[in-house]
Amino acid sequence: MNHKIAILSDIHGNASALEAVIADAKAQGVSEYWLMGDIFLPGPGANDLIALLKELPITASVRGNWDDCVLEALDGQYGLEDPQEVQLLRMTQYLMERMDPATIVWLRSLPMLEKREVDGLRFSLSHNLPNKNYGGDLLVENDTEKFDQLLDDEVDVAIYGHVHKQLLRYGSQGQQIINPGTIGMPYFDWEKLKNHRAQYAVIEVENGELVNILFRKVSYDYEAELELAKSKGLPFIEMYEELRRDDNYRGHNLELLASLIEKHGYMEDVKKFLETIKSEYKVD
Repeated sequence: MNHKIAILSDIHGNASALEAVIADAKAQGVSEYWLMGDIFLPGPGANDLIALLKELPITASVRGNWDDCVLEALDGQYGLEDPQEVQLLRMTQYLMERMDPATIVWLRSLPMLEKREVDGLRFSLSHNLPNKNYGGDLLVENDTEKFDQLLDDEVDVAIYGHVHKQLLRYGSQGQQIINPGTIGMPYFDWEKLKNHRAQYAVIEVENGELVNILFRKVSYDYEAELELAKSKGLPFIEMYEELRRDDNYRGHNLELLASLIEKHGYMEDVKKFLETIKSEYKVD
């Protein structure tokens, strides 16, 4: 039997890119989809993005670190001292104004690790490490021993996301390791390789054999995505514009975040949001 599986990761709220990827995956004859986390933010996608996902035969999903950030914001774990926490609160507020709260219940249900078996071939799926969906353990330039953390004797192929770069390599015992790249937030270290295309991967399993691994880069109208974000009043739009046009996102630049928080009056928005979080969204 032949299985073609599309691996979707790091959508980051970019519904325009996701729509283009889905169209491309259908053209590739994909039969099912695996979702590798970081579904929302910093892009404007909310109910529209979920509607696209609901149309797909998704057979496995894991939770990413940005997904956890949304949940942590709703659970009252963030305050007003750290500009990054204020940013996440404001963006979560924006998201919840445009998304069915039932989606949060689904987001909470997603595991950190999924194990799938396809015709006897054993797959491990995690956003980053099986027990840690954040951090730099699996940057593409790291040593093989770091990647061995994805593997054990019951895994033939490990798939992860998080680092926003397409990757194909082996563990020290020979198991396959795959990263499909990012749909909504590409990063490039080498200028000549930079492009704005959405990234994903297709794997093909035939009679228990991994016969093809296909990395795809799909063009879409990123200027239209940016205009959509502007029309929807996306917070921190300056950062999203830089991401869409320069493939750069300065989410760890505290000085920049603080200046944008002050410029747009986001602190007052966040204070009001904090008043409503506990009663409306928090799950004890």
